[in-house]
Amino acid sequence: MNKTREEIGFEHKGIGTVLSQNRLAVPLNQREYSWEEEHVRSLFEDFGHAIDGGRSTYFLGTIVLTRGEGDLPEVSDGQQRLATTTILVAAIRDYFYLKDDVKRASAIENDFFKKTDYNTTETVPQLQLNVDDNEFFTKFIFSTPDSEERNINPSKESHKRIKKAADIAKQYITSLLAPYTKESAISPRLLQWVEFIKDGAQVILLRVPDHLNAFVMFETLNDRGLKASQADLLKNHLLSLSGDRIKEGQHKWSSMIGILDTIGRYDIALTYLHHLLITKHGQITGREVFDKVKQTINSKGRAIEFLDELMDGAGDYAALFNPDHKKWNEFGTSTRKHISTINNDLRVKQIRPLMFAVSRHFPIKESKLAFQLFVFWSVRFLIVGGRGGFLDRNYSVTAKNVASCKIKTAKDLVLAMKNAVPSDSLFEAAFSEARVSQAYLARYYLRALELKAIGQDEPELIPSDDEQSINLEHILPENPRDFWPDIDDEIASAYYRRLGNMVILQAKKNSMIGNSTFLDKKVILKDSAFTLTAGVAINNKWGAKEISNRQKQLAKLAIQTWPSGL
Repeated sequence: MNKTREEIGFEHKGIGTVLSQNRLAVPLNQREYSWEEEHVRSLFEDFGHAIDGGRSTYFLGTIVLTRGEGDLPEVSDGQQRLATTTILVAAIRDYFYLKDDVKRASAIENDFFKKTDYNTTETVPQLQLNVDDNEFFTKFIFSTPDSEERNINPSKESHKRIKKAADIAKQYITSLLAPYTKESAISPRLLQWVEFIKDGAQVILLRVPDHLNAFVMFETLNDRGLKASQADLLKNHLLSLSGDRIKEGQHKWSSMIGILDTIGRYDIALTYLHHLLITKHGQITGREVFDKVKQTINSKGRAIEFLDELMDGAGDYAALFNPDHKKWNEFGTSTRKHISTINNDLRVKQIRPLMFAVSRHFPIKESKLAFQLFVFWSVRFLIVGGRGGFLDRNYSVTAKNVASCKIKTAKDLVLAMKNAVPSDSLFEAAFSEARVSQAYLARYYLRALELKAIGQDEPELIPSDDEQSINLEHILPENPRDFWPDIDDEIASAYYRRLGNMVILQAKKNSMIGNSTFLDKKVILKDSAFTLTAGVAINNKWGAKEISNRQKQLAKLAIQTWPSGL
């Protein structure tokens, strides 16, 4: 091989010149477009501050290129800056085009976006993104504003981010030109930006001969202040091991990402990888994910096998966030409601690796029982306290044992978690004194207790009440003032958020009750359709003693509502 192909070279250039003078491709093993609104605005504002401050240069960091197929340079680090800069230049091109300044629009397009391949005579883009983003990027960014290709709909989260970046660029250009009323001033201002992007916004262009060198640098370099996430590094590692099966590996990774995108949460891929690894290896921290994969996946066969596992498990993981997912069709209404309760009413996350393991490895009958247990246990831990790493460790170890089929039934689960789940006596004692700051939790607890009080089966599954029709009332107000002369501020502060001081009411009655005296409130409480709310009216006064007594009664009901076992 030619020696020059083995050397590492440095060049100091404007980022626009890099785009203009090179055909660049983002390799298969690179991340999708990932910049959020804050990163896009930050880049544009940095350009603006440098230009307005009269600075001739602004340093953007390092861009790493490797040799690709046919000697086409591949972007190992820097695609976010290159793509976002291209989006900004496209917004400037669009402005000229819409103002019928076709010559300037064409000049920008020919300089930055497209070139004619000498061999094939085809017009090819200067920047190609990865397989997931390239078609959308090419059509939505490179095509002219009046083109039908602009009508392409984003189908992935990365496409939505590209579209959002384009919207921000358009808005930024509009605000940039707002002070100018004459066209004679507008064109020079925009061209000033084009020239700055071409020569003033400078990067160190680092050319390395192979992906191995790039991989090492990819782990250590920042991408415009947005460090490559462990998910990106993991993808890079797995696909670098895939060898001649890299396209197969890329397909599996892309399929996984496509499924996870339906969850609609940023950086969900890393969370999924973390939870999957917990089911395989037990407790590991989020920071250890990449190292664990590097230690255990070290050959082409194992990489493809792991990518296959990632793809297969993604659907089960996505279903945990969506009670209406088709996976739950055979599980029945109760399981859907248990999943909804965990996600929406309790909003707990630590139990998710165990939920994931059960959803994949338990028979349906046992899974239904297990998801009910998960609601029970989640409430107990919320009331007593999760005790930090203790809870993570127990959920992780149990998840691993479920995945390895050492735990096969809900009864086995109860035995495995017996020493971790708070006992009845501990739960009752903690519930008797619980202060609840989050209104959504207090609403859930009181609704579930109400259903238990009236003898309803599965009281932990509360109806999805509209908060505008059923809401929360604190009987003793936070600021008693003149309406509660016997209650000082210290008592009010200590007992206001005690669960025994809270009731659920129809919203109309709640708006009427306000900061009234207890005797005024008592009239409304007595007429409530909710048994536990109406029960408060047996008291003739309301203070620390009454709140404590009521909460102790609720605590005894709580043991029955959220038992530790089946």
